[in-house]
Amino acid sequence: MKRILPLIGLIAAMFISNLTFAQVMTPETPPKGVKIASSDDIQRLIKEGGIIYDVRWHYSEYVFEGHIPTAITVPFTEYSKKSVDYNINEDTWDWTTLPKDKNKAIAFYCMGDACWKSYKVADEAAKRGYTNVYWYREGQPGWDKKGLPVESRNDSYLPMQKMFKSAHNPNSWMLEPEALEQWYAQKANLKVIDLRYESFTEEGRLETAFQVPLKELLSRDGIQLLPQPSEKVKIVLVSANGQHAAAAAVALNLLGYEAYVLNGGMEAWYQKMGQKHIVKGKLDVHKAGGKSWKGQLTKLPKGA
Repeated sequence: MKRILPLIGLIAAMFISNLTFAQVMTPETPPKGVKIASSDDIQRLIKEGGIIYDVRWHYSEYVFEGHIPTAITVPFTEYSKKSVDYNINEDTWDWTTLPKDKNKAIAFYCMGDACWKSYKVADEAAKRGYTNVYWYREGQPGWDKKGLPVESRNDSYLPMQKMFKSAHNPNSWMLEPEALEQWYAQKANLKVIDLRYESFTEEGRLETAFQVPLKELLSRDGIQLLPQPSEKVKIVLVSANGQHAAAAAVALNLLGYEAYVLNGGMEAWYQKMGQKHIVKGKLDVHKAGGKSWKGQLTKLPKGA
């Protein structure tokens, strides 16, 4: 288990970064003061000494999937909405990495035309007075499609890329609230795991949901909560907005479980389903372990 966890963590980070819970395409026109860059423009900027920023959110994409030559990684953490009227104050980026010379050519890219990170950073750079700002809307996917050179790509990642493009594409693990509601109605064979803190689950959780902290789910005790993969039980992972659940889904599916992510998490459930199938209060556990999440186990490991 210890050997597989770093690999799972890496794949989970890649999976989460590529998730678009509700995919919204970026505008085809750039923000005011920003120029749309073609691949030729980016190659020219590289030759002329411009600064290319890779703003994909996790370093693993930059290191393992490869990046545009000379590009530097400055991850952008996105919380604001995917819209032209986003609030940059809700996001996080290291603005100190911008050059002091505001006439310096700078370009930003991420994961293609549905990735708003590069749009937002380019827009904000122009608003901060930079006069030579480029937005490479095609991003790394467009660069790769043209067969242009990349740096740092790790070929050992390619088999995983193929797996993620197969029938086991992680997007197939995403479960809309409406679909989960149908499963409840059909009394499907489900095991719902709520990864939020206990205080949040007491305020409101889905019927039949167990509460297990994310960091414990793949532990010796956490795995004991799960049925064997051969039992064909649908495991539905729930978190606040879906991202923590996505990390767990990657790990469990790689271990052979049929795990799904409630798309958008409890936020999406409340928005679409309101209080339907919601229960409140302390988790009613009458097994060894008392109020702890371990109390959900039918049998605790020796020495626990």
